[in-house]
Amino acid sequence: MPDDHDAITEAADALIAYGYKVEPVGDDFALWVVNGKGMNDSDLLALAIRLGLMDSSAPRLQ
Repeated sequence: MPDDHDAITEAADALIAYGYKVEPVGDDFALWVVNGKGMNDSDLLALAIRLGLMDSSAPRLQ
């Protein structure tokens, strides 16, 4: 499993804890539905960073 998968699932978990409804589409965790809006894994990660739920300077995100 790629290292970025951990960052994506961490972002999903952070968004869920923040109150968002987050669901993966398929088994590869590349597409997501967040509060009814479709997005890819990069968008999911960006949302968590914008909300301050994740640190964009973390080594696993570079």
